[in-house]
Amino acid sequence: MKAVLLIGNNYKINKLDFKDSYVVGIDKGALICLKNNIKMDLAIGDFDSINKNDYENLKNSKTKIIKLNEIKDDTDTEYALKHLKNYDEILILGGITGKRIEHFIAMLNYIKTYTNVILKDDNSIIYSIEKDEFIKKDNEYKYISFFSLLDDTIINLEGFKYNLKNYNLKQHDSLCISNEINSDYGIIKLKGRILIIKTKDDSI
Repeated sequence: MKAVLLIGNNYKINKLDFKDSYVVGIDKGALICLKNNIKMDLAIGDFDSINKNDYENLKNSKTKIIKLNEIKDDTDTEYALKHLKNYDEILILGGITGKRIEHFIAMLNYIKTYTNVILKDDNSIIYSIEKDEFIKKDNEYKYISFFSLLDDTIINLEGFKYNLKNYNLKQHDSLCISNEINSDYGIIKLKGRILIIKTKDDSI
């Protein structure tokens, strides 16, 4: 089962991202869904980022709404993640960058907490793994970086521009920034847990 959470920062709508998914609009993301004719299963938020008229339009859309108190311990997104914790994959669209950098740090914390979370915007895809993985070469997302989420992570890389063998990648080690896949796919052999960041070529 896949759930998609739309936040909206730096994300151009691609309806394929929503295919065969349980769709949740997070606060202003719910309004973006409405304006782009994306059927939502649920809208969650305190909706402090949209005006009263837009909120009335949301209510009139007959979308199921969970309205949160503005004074709360969880962010709108974390509330949604707790609500959807049993899904195999949770794709968060538009939560990577924006003016509120503290929210991006919170997004990284969600990835550390929820192993099924993937972040995506127009420039990057971020997720974590804790087992071996084959990654197909993607000419769009040219650069791929790895950061350890544990101090005792052992990583092997094959098929990359910069390969590694039995390297102890610690949490604050930046050795694995901006690698590239040199063949049809790259092989990651792993003991531990890592954060993977795929980014587009900034010259495109």
